[in-house]
Amino acid sequence: MKKLISFFILFYLFLFAYAYYMDIGFLEAEYFYHNYPITYIENIFLYFLGHNNLSLRLPSLILSIVSIFLYYQISKKYLKKTQDIYLATIIFALMPGFIIASLLFNKSIYIIFLVLFFIYLFLYKRFLSYILLLSYTIVDYSFFTLYLSLIFYSIYKKDTKFLIFSIILFMINANYFDYTIGGKPKGHFLDVLLIYFSIFSPFVFIYFIYSLIKSIKKPTLLWFISSVTLLFSILLSFRQRIKIDDFAPFVIIAVVFMIMVFFKDYRIRLKTFRTFYKKLFVFLFSSLIVFDILLFLSPYVFNQKMFTQFRYSQKIYTFCIKHNIDEVKCKNTHFCKKLYFYGLHKGNKYLISFDELRKKVSISHNHKVLYNFYVSKLNKK
Repeated sequence: MKKLISFFILFYLFLFAYAYYMDIGFLEAEYFYHNYPITYIENIFLYFLGHNNLSLRLPSLILSIVSIFLYYQISKKYLKKTQDIYLATIIFALMPGFIIASLLFNKSIYIIFLVLFFIYLFLYKRFLSYILLLSYTIVDYSFFTLYLSLIFYSIYKKDTKFLIFSIILFMINANYFDYTIGGKPKGHFLDVLLIYFSIFSPFVFIYFIYSLIKSIKKPTLLWFISSVTLLFSILLSFRQRIKIDDFAPFVIIAVVFMIMVFFKDYRIRLKTFRTFYKKLFVFLFSSLIVFDILLFLSPYVFNQKMFTQFRYSQKIYTFCIKHNIDEVKCKNTHFCKKLYFYGLHKGNKYLISFDELRKKVSISHNHKVLYNFYVSKLNKK
């Protein structure tokens, strides 16, 4: 247990340090300036800690710590050996999708926490889990996949009362958020598949699918939530583009089945026939670690737009304040929203233009360029 705690202390010290240097992204800025439920939670931290990178990501990091604790408790119901429970918890924490959710300001980590909290109560305090389910109907429309999973689960269990309860909750959620499935059929299957590869890492995701198929003979609530959501998201992707953060939080929680299936296959064999499984574990775990390392190095190695959006903004804000530039507008409104988060104000006095291809920032006043600098150079200061 001490080794597990030491691992997570070091792991989160690294995440906190990384979050400190991770500027607000375009989508995060959009989230921040809309009245989403998580925005109110975020504003509490920003009010007391100020508008900075760490306070922006602190709620997500705290929730991810709580989620790991919940996952540890849930794993106890599925695994008997202590080392298996530890391993399931560690692998869950090291999933690229979970790490991303822990660092970003969006709803993914909140949904992961809420669904894990429900499963925890369902396993330990079932009556309270029903009350929690009722409250989820007005939290977010993505919970419709949870209610859909519960419908299939109750059918499998032949629990008529729970089936009726799940259908009612599904209808309340659908009516409250008024979501529809429509549009012209368009194939986005490969896009969704690639996203799932990035959430789990490619080889781990393949083994994850294998473990779900192997566990189909004795499906549990956790199995139904993950499998039904995964299948529904894939089927829906054949017709329309889906928002992965509506589905992935419900899928990633079934990591424990990989541990169950692996050790079941491993331990039924004699020691002389376990070599393949030892190599398989080393390969899968190594591929997961390599993928995590690439995830953290991506902003510096690949320099893609997806990752560079989390850089430069705070430094540009500091540059503007240093030169008494406090009211700005931008050609790229998304970029300006990031600067407004740190403390700049809307105004027509200065114009900021950002050339993403050359990483060049220009600040103009009365149509005259006052400052020209390259953000790559600015980042090295």
